[in-house]
Amino acid sequence: MKKFYFALGLCSVTIVQAQQFQEVQNLPFKNFYYSASAVGDIDNDGFQDIFFTGAIDSDNNNNVDVTFNELYRNNGGQFTSFQEFNTNAVHLSDVKFIDFDNDGFQDIITTGLSYNDIVNYQQYRFRNTGNGFELMKNLPGKIFGSLEVFDFNHDGKQDYALNGVRYTPNGFTYDLDLYLNSGNDFTEIKAWSEGTQNGDFKVIDVNNDNELDLIILGFNIDIEPIFKVYKNTNGTLVLSQELPVINGGKIAYADFNNDGFLDFVVHGTDKEYNGYLAFFINDGTGYFTENIIEGEGFDDSNVQVGDLNNDGYYDFIINGNDENYDGQVDIFIYNPATNNFAKSENNELYKLGSGGSIQLFDFNNDNKLDVMINGFDWTDADNLPKTKLYQNSLAGNNQKPSAPTVLNTIVEADKILFSWSGANDDKTPENILQYELNVGSASGKSDIAKYVVTTKNWYLKKAGLSSELFWSVKAIDASRAYSNNSQEKTLSILGVSDNQTTKTTVYPNPAKDILHINTNEKIDAVKIYNLAGQQNVAKQISDKVIDVSTLAKGMYLVEITLQNGEKVTRKIIKN
Repeated sequence: MKKFYFALGLCSVTIVQAQQFQEVQNLPFKNFYYSASAVGDIDNDGFQDIFFTGAIDSDNNNNVDVTFNELYRNNGGQFTSFQEFNTNAVHLSDVKFIDFDNDGFQDIITTGLSYNDIVNYQQYRFRNTGNGFELMKNLPGKIFGSLEVFDFNHDGKQDYALNGVRYTPNGFTYDLDLYLNSGNDFTEIKAWSEGTQNGDFKVIDVNNDNELDLIILGFNIDIEPIFKVYKNTNGTLVLSQELPVINGGKIAYADFNNDGFLDFVVHGTDKEYNGYLAFFINDGTGYFTENIIEGEGFDDSNVQVGDLNNDGYYDFIINGNDENYDGQVDIFIYNPATNNFAKSENNELYKLGSGGSIQLFDFNNDNKLDVMINGFDWTDADNLPKTKLYQNSLAGNNQKPSAPTVLNTIVEADKILFSWSGANDDKTPENILQYELNVGSASGKSDIAKYVVTTKNWYLKKAGLSSELFWSVKAIDASRAYSNNSQEKTLSILGVSDNQTTKTTVYPNPAKDILHINTNEKIDAVKIYNLAGQQNVAKQISDKVIDVSTLAKGMYLVEITLQNGEKVTRKIIKN
């Protein structure tokens, strides 16, 4: 594996743009100890709400004493307490929003420790009733770990995985456990992969094959640091790459360099327990190259990615404790001209350290990312934690992206492949855009699938789906601004695809050198895409004859635009 080192001082003058964050006053947030947070829209009003786990000082004697969680509702940019969780609460924890029953309302899963018992490692599932949250399940949980939500088996239902340390009568376990959503409950798959403590994991598509892979780091059960990439092979995670080990840290992912493949950043400590900060660039196959940013990084860290300077590219923010155990918060801005990051020198954020979390979200719906930081204030005489929210008031507007304009489906024996193109944004390049896929059993519904994917295509398993599907897509820019819904498409699983009426065929299929298009209509344009949504160059000999000899072997989508305005997509195999 290649390794590169970057010295920030040589390029910071030309890269960094002014950052302007103004602290929001008179917030109702409690100062949570040992906290985690999650952001989501609990009431579908278009404003992001926030949930805090943690513990509090209930008697105001400057000593933490009660595990206490709280959900705050965002009312048009103003936060108020919506629901308190005291009996079923956790700290040293993680929390995620997840619509586990596909009813259109965000539910909650938490995991961590309760002060009720020193080995009371709990996991709670709360259902959103529309008026509040009710406890559905109380299960064994974990601490010093994390939760991630995703659809691993492509059935449209959101699954999740739980990492960290669990106490059992036989000792401590460090497994990464998978919970598969059956619609009515979850099936636990214990030891889905080796797990870690004081680390992190992400379940993402590293090679754009529509299958979810795994990146994981931290201390394993033998108290040895690991940092590994596993690729999904027919539903099984297979070790693909071992990265230089670090003792602990956090991961955040994005397509930094606009090549259509996910990269990631890691913030933590190296094997000598020194601060570590590096970004990893994907070569397009899911193999990553380490790029260390010298002299940066903290202990007990957090990291989040998003466009912080309104240029359309992903930046990142970190916090933690420096070598003197002082709290630090730094922002790093991506420069697409050099494919590197530089630390912002215009950072007015309060220096909160460990014991909390960072969230980047647009709390006031101005299409700019704001910053929430929770952590210990080591400058405070009593070392109390604080929670701060900052509004991003950087000059200039960010328009929400336009929705995809070309939507297609391919029905196969056991699955349906959804693909789309045509979205654009005033700042975020098309390759960097992410997407929310909505699939329903009736027009306007999303009761089959609704979640974010990072490619221009995705598939659902055909088993159990309605005979007719209604689907649409939203584009999401690097500031997490959502487009409107695309035009809704309908699909009969027993039919061909998307109500196409013109009889258009392609042959031979498989094709080796020449591809012919058979249609009675005149053709305006022909485009060929791979299944990652990337357009491929092919020579058009005539309007109905295409030279595909230069294409690599594999499967492609041929998008044919007819003179009558109809767009037809056909799948081909190139031999």
